[in-house]
Amino acid sequence: MADGVKFDFHEINALTADLVAAPAKVLPKLRQALEVTATNVKKDWQEPLKGSATVPAGAASITYDIIGAASLLLGKSAMSAEIGPELGRAQGPIVGMLEYGTPNTGPRGYGAEALHKNEADFEKGISLATEGVL
Repeated sequence: MADGVKFDFHEINALTADLVAAPAKVLPKLRQALEVTATNVKKDWQEPLKGSATVPAGAASITYDIIGAASLLLGKSAMSAEIGPELGRAQGPIVGMLEYGTPNTGPRGYGAEALHKNEADFEKGISLATEGVL
């Protein structure tokens, strides 16, 4: 892990790295690392839902959004990826209920599992992007 980078995995649907010390020249590489990992988390979350008889459109509802920009704002860099079911898509709300559970069903945790599976890859990508810079 690169010095000066703090990773935050407390939210199961967000990848975030505190990149206050990142110089502007590495920000496109940081965004790329974030986007690659977000794509992998999305695919890993979709996998157990593919071919589901009860939630056939569930996998297609899972998307990601990159928040922030590859630029310095007030001396800070803030980028994160939110990954999860899009509530406006078919069966998106059902995927959310599957993830977190309901009073009558337990949580499936597919998203949490996908995020955990990709944590090391995210750290590696950020470390490669900032290698020798921070």
